[in-house]
Amino acid sequence: MTAEAQARKARKEAKMQARRAQLALSRQDHGGPLAWRGWFDGSAHPNPGKLGIGALLLGPNGERIEVSESAGYGSSSDAEYAALTAVLQAALAVRPPPVQLLLYGDSQVVINDVLGTTPVGAKGLETQRATVVALLEQFNEVSLRWLPRHRNGEADRLSQLAITGWVEKD
Repeated sequence: MTAEAQARKARKEAKMQARRAQLALSRQDHGGPLAWRGWFDGSAHPNPGKLGIGALLLGPNGERIEVSESAGYGSSSDAEYAALTAVLQAALAVRPPPVQLLLYGDSQVVINDVLGTTPVGAKGLETQRATVVALLEQFNEVSLRWLPRHRNGEADRLSQLAITGWVEKD
């Protein structure tokens, strides 16, 4: 087997391991009675272009916090990271702080980057990753999970609303 073929095989195996790790995470407990749940999504129109972020944070007693904001210019990954940062900041502002925080997003790039399930971090996103990791460390119990786009509708709606509002202001 050539060196190139071995490298391809190693990359394929690394992808499979990351996928297995992601599936294992998705099968874990979905939180206790005191868990806060958050969904986040970012949009870039075009990509790269104007960014909109959306986040929804739901508390165990019916609390509801929505974030829908323009976030400058950049790529869709920049938008996803900005949305994750926003939902984490919203959770940090909750009093008393969440005992358990379950976060969901539809960007495999960002979630895998934060969880470190890929051998090499996403290029150009090092600063955003460091910010998110620092925020995550402020929680006692937090999980981050990928979900399909069709199950992230509220966060997507909020991110699109931010883009629409921004475009109309121009």
